Amino acid sequence: MRNGPGEDAPKCWDVMNCPEKVRATCPAYPEHGTECWKITGTRCGQGEHDMKDVSVKILHCRSECRFYKEYIKDKFP
Repeated sequence: MRNGPGEDAPKCWDVMNCPEKVRATCPAYPEHGTECWKITGTRCGQGEHDMKDVSVKILHCRSECRFYKEYIKDKFP
């Protein structure tokens, strides 16, 4: 699997302005902030979407997620 956008890339929770309460329950936090799109169970949309199903998550990331569109899409089309 290819690497994420790099250590210098912003973390998804910073781009999406996720509150600490949401971050604390998200499996991407604190170690996978540039690879959230690979992890099921994330708390996308500031906790509004609980992404437990990988097929739903992929569709959401590709069509609705600002972090994915701005930092990931061109590297992992």
